[in-house]
Amino acid sequence: GLGLALALARYLRRSRSVTPVTLAYWDIRGLAQPIRLLLEYTKTPYTEKHFIQGLAPAFDKSCWYSIKDTILGDYPFPNLPYLIDGHTVVTQSNAIIRYIARKGKLLGSTPEAAARVDIMLEEGMDLRNRTVAQAYRPPANNYDDALPAYADTLRAHLARYSRFLGPAPFFAGDELTACDFVMYELLDQNALMVPNVLDAYPNLEGFMARFAALPAIAAYLASDRCIVSPCNNKHSHTSQKGIC
Repeated sequence: GLGLALALARYLRRSRSVTPVTLAYWDIRGLAQPIRLLLEYTKTPYTEKHFIQGLAPAFDKSCWYSIKDTILGDYPFPNLPYLIDGHTVVTQSNAIIRYIARKGKLLGSTPEAAARVDIMLEEGMDLRNRTVAQAYRPPANNYDDALPAYADTLRAHLARYSRFLGPAPFFAGDELTACDFVMYELLDQNALMVPNVLDAYPNLEGFMARFAALPAIAAYLASDRCIVSPCNNKHSHTSQKGIC
């Protein structure tokens, strides 16, 4: 009776006093979109701080660089994105992803699943680096001429991701984990850059549909909180061409 009522009152008091985490990044999908998806899925209260790059031709970024060395106090690694959770500051996108996923028990429930998570988080970063290179710095700075070779390389890696996923619903097996959030976002971006590129990989298409249908993810993707575009900052070829 009374003991239960007091415990419930303490719980409600604590729930109301939860301070939202702060996620700071450019007003683009970029490195932050998998983090946003994770925060939404784990129902972590959060607020966003957006930095906005200037328009052409200067594409000014002083909104960030003018405060970069002071905004996080004496924290030694200021960078975007950054996450503030109470007294905890986290930078480096994969560190942020692991931090949220660790709290949500999304890093793999067995050593084998955890290994698959780690593998795909690293593969995801390699894929992101290739994606960003094409978006911002294609060979000879010619996006269209470089796209066929980029697409060939992409297909070679998609075949490997498809083989790794196999018949499982998610990349670590039967359980949803952190790497799925990263791979969903990167596969989606690449499908915008190379239309129909996933058609040859039914299990990757199935993964994409399965992930997007998760109730918390579906609600976020349909909400006005979700950044649909741009994927990259204003000076990227993908932004200037309206691709993503």
